[in-house]
Amino acid sequence: MSINKRVVQLIEKTSISKASFSEATGISTVILSHISSGRNKVSLTAVEQILKAFGNVNADWLILGHGTMFKSIDKDDRYQELEQQINILKRDMELYHDKMKNKVSSMQSLIDKLKG
Repeated sequence: MSINKRVVQLIEKTSISKASFSEATGISTVILSHISSGRNKVSLTAVEQILKAFGNVNADWLILGHGTMFKSIDKDDRYQELEQQINILKRDMELYHDKMKNKVSSMQSLIDKLKG
């Protein structure tokens, strides 16, 4: 399996969306889409950003495909991993809420205009 496919697996396992993975790692959604499609290879910079954002990811797995996706972790590390995932979910929820609020507001404005 290629490193590109492993990055896609990691996105699916750790994030709700490419956008939230992008926000966590600092890798643009465009670059993530190019990685997913195979258009771009994963750069060393991207690997570094992923490993910094997700400290529990096994670098050997990510780069070489050896071992498991995540490092063996103790309770404290697991706690931190879950906290990180909760924070990502909260951020995703807030973004989704804001999007929906804007859509509702836009629709209400259109209704108000139609009522004239």
